[in-house]
Amino acid sequence: MTARTVPTMPSFLAGQKLTATLLNQIGTYNTFWTSPPMFRMYQSAVQSIPNATNTQVTMNVGTGAGTWDTDSGRSSVSPYSYTIPVGMTGRWRFTWAVEWAFNATGARVAVLYQNGSPVTGDTDDVAANNDFTAEIGTGTVLVNAGDVMSVWAYQNSGGALNTAAAGQFASFFEGQLVSLANP
Repeated sequence: MTARTVPTMPSFLAGQKLTATLLNQIGTYNTFWTSPPMFRMYQSAVQSIPNATNTQVTMNVGTGAGTWDTDSGRSSVSPYSYTIPVGMTGRWRFTWAVEWAFNATGARVAVLYQNGSPVTGDTDDVAANNDFTAEIGTGTVLVNAGDVMSVWAYQNSGGALNTAAAGQFASFFEGQLVSLANP
């Protein structure tokens, strides 16, 4: 699906007649917000994350079961970032997770990036344990059309460490437009 145009809610002047055109505009606006722009992608193959190096997580699955991209913002080339579509400037809510293979050494970090830089306050970190470790984050971020959003990971186990990508243990990245407001 190609990016939609954000409809405009009509405004009314005192004494203005309500016409079918204005009612249709209201209907179009409401229909847009019943299914706002959104996406979800995930990782289906393990990825080796180097020791002590920020690395973008490759979200290689963007079509099929458990995924969606209502307005075609997902990149078609690896590592598959999401670009905010034209007209979709506003506040977006993002949720992400990075799943790690077993390793009890060091720390793990999952970070939301905007245009190649970490988004302030949208980092999740945890000490490793001898179990699957997942860093899960969520945040509402003011974005502009054309901004590139991605998930990055960091770990310091002493060597390269794989992400986990088995079924329910897959890293994922999703987002949804929640407001056209610009606070």
